[in-house]
Amino acid sequence: MRRLILVSILVLMFSFAANAVKLSMYVGDEHMAKVMKEVTAVYVKEHPDVEFDIIALPYYSGFMQKVSLSIMSGDVPDLIQVTTAYAPQVKEYLINLAPYIEKDLGITPKDYLNSILDVTSVYMTQGDEIKLVPLEFTITGIWINKKMFEKAGIKYPPTGGRSDPWTWEEFKDILAKVKKANRIPYALSYDYSADRFFNYLALWNIKVLDDDLNFVMDQYPDAAKAVEEFINLFEKNLIPRAEWLSGQSAQQDFFGGRTAVYWSGSWQCDNALDIMKETGKEFDVAYVPMIKDWFGVPGGSFLGAFKTGNKEKEAEAIKFIMWMAQKDKGYLEFLKDGLYLTAYKNHVVDYGIPEFNKWANEVFSKLGERAPVWTAITRANVIWSKLYDVVRKQIALGITGEVTAEEIVKNLRSEYEKIKSEASK
Repeated sequence: MRRLILVSILVLMFSFAANAVKLSMYVGDEHMAKVMKEVTAVYVKEHPDVEFDIIALPYYSGFMQKVSLSIMSGDVPDLIQVTTAYAPQVKEYLINLAPYIEKDLGITPKDYLNSILDVTSVYMTQGDEIKLVPLEFTITGIWINKKMFEKAGIKYPPTGGRSDPWTWEEFKDILAKVKKANRIPYALSYDYSADRFFNYLALWNIKVLDDDLNFVMDQYPDAAKAVEEFINLFEKNLIPRAEWLSGQSAQQDFFGGRTAVYWSGSWQCDNALDIMKETGKEFDVAYVPMIKDWFGVPGGSFLGAFKTGNKEKEAEAIKFIMWMAQKDKGYLEFLKDGLYLTAYKNHVVDYGIPEFNKWANEVFSKLGERAPVWTAITRANVIWSKLYDVVRKQIALGITGEVTAEEIVKNLRSEYEKIKSEASK
C-alpha cells in the first residue's frame, strides 16, 4: 500500500513537471541572474506548476541590441528585467499591468504609483498604462579600497575621517596619490556607461536634455571642458582605457586590486560583502566629489512581461509580477537576496547586516536625498535611451583621440537631431 502511495506521488510530481509552464526571463548581468534564480526558486515552491529559465545578457556589451533583435524576430522572452537606460525602448511591447494591480493588489494604479519614489515611477508608465514594476532602486557613489587609502594617508567622506565631499581638484589629486602610494597601474575604475557619465556631467550642473527633451548640452559654456576633463583621466592613466575601449571589466579591476576607487553605486553592495568575506579585503563607500554640486544619480531596474500572444504564459508571467510587486512577498525576498535598496516610499527593510546598513543609511541615502528630480525625468524617455550608446561611443572616440571634446558635443547634437527626426516619422 505504501509503495502504491509513493508511486502515485511520484507520478503526480512528474505530471506537474511535465505540464509546468516554462517562463523565460532576460536579465542584465550575472548577479541579477543569481538573485532571480533564488527568488524564482521561492516562488516555484508556492507555484510548482511554473518553471523559469533565467537568461543573463551582457548589459554593457550590447544588451539592447540583443533585445531589439528578439523584438524584431518575434522571439521575445516572457519576462524582462530592464534598467532605466533601456526601459523606454521596450515599454510599448509590454503588457499593461494596471488592471492586474487593481485586481490582485487591491490598490488603484494611481495609488500604486504614488507609493513608489518619484525618480523611479517616471520610468514605469506609458500614457495611462503601467508597463513595469520596480525592482531595485540604485544610487551612484564612490567605492574605495580602505587599505589602499590608509596606505596613502587619505581620508574620505563621510565615514572615513572626513565629513565634506572632496572638491573636483582634490579628487583628481587623490587619484594620483593613491595610485603612486600603492604602486598600482591605475587609480579609478569607471564602467562603460552613459548613465555614469551622465552623473559626472550632472555634477557640473550640465544637462544633456531638458525637461521638454530638447538637446541643451551645447548651451553650457563649460560642456566641452567637462568632457575634456573626463577624457584626461584616461590620458593620465588614472582610468584604464580598456574599460571603455575593449570591454575590460571595471568591476573586476576594482575588486581585483588593479584600482583603488570605483565610480559605481549601491548595486555593488552584495558583491563587495562577498569579496570582503572571502578575501579579507576591506571596502567602503564615499560621496561623489563636489564639482558645482554633489549628489548621486538615481537609477534601478524593473520587471515587465512581453506581449507574446501565448495567453497561458502571459497569465503566469503577470501572476509572478504581481507577486514581485508586493513589498512583503516577492519584493522583500528580492531585496534581501540581492541586497538592493527599496524603490518604495517609507519602506524600511532590516537586512541584518551592519556594514550594509551603514552604506545604505549613512552614504547612499544622503546621495539619494540630494538627487534632483530632473536627473530621472531627462532620462526616462526614448530619446535618452537611444542616445545612450551614442554617448558611450563618442567618449570612446575621444579617448582614442579621433575627436576633440568640442567635436563630441557637436556630434551629440547631430545624433540627437537624427533620433528626434526618426521619432517624429
